Amino acid sequence: MKQFLLVALILVYQNGFGQGADTSDIFEEDKNYDLVLKPEVEKNINKAISLVVNKKLQDFKVRNNSDLKYLTDRLKEDEIKFAEDTIRIQEFLSEYYGYSMANTTMGMNWGESKRLDAYDKLLNKYYLKAQSILLPEMKSKLVNSQKRWLDYYIKEKEFIYNLNDFGNHNSSLYNWGYYFEILEKRVLFLKDIYHQSFNGSKTYKE
Repeated sequence: MKQFLLVALILVYQNGFGQGADTSDIFEEDKNYDLVLKPEVEKNINKAISLVVNKKLQDFKVRNNSDLKYLTDRLKEDEIKFAEDTIRIQEFLSEYYGYSMANTTMGMNWGESKRLDAYDKLLNKYYLKAQSILLPEMKSKLVNSQKRWLDYYIKEKEFIYNLNDFGNHNSSLYNWGYYFEILEKRVLFLKDIYHQSFNGSKTYKE
């Protein structure tokens, strides 16, 4: 993902967008020459969203109380944690886009890459969780399914990436949205497996 973003940023510069733009207000380079948020900026964003995240999480618990109370402790805890994780990334980016540099094509590429990175972590998390509750035969089938899905996802990203008109804000925004839609659906699918939303015979461990 980092290599993908780096290539995207280079091409943005080659197309003239953001040429000479001053990124020093919110970004710095790490040891791999990737753009990262300055520690103080990231700290300020996390501080600014702290109360909002907690408020929205409490609202989620109240709004879904009737459904949550019927879940096992394991699934109730997981549902709340998933809500917290997704609320946090959404609020982080909402605050991030309040910075002027974040609203350039380069800044948007960084922000949307962060969204994908966050959901990629959720993908890995729920892939392992789903594996943990499946019977051996279904676990093996999930491994094969995940390999096929990853191959599809990578090829789709490469194809859409090649269609992109770099430097065009709307084009980049559409592409990131398409990547995210594919990834989010897979995360929710794996989460459903872990929550035993499917009722196939000989599927889950007792």
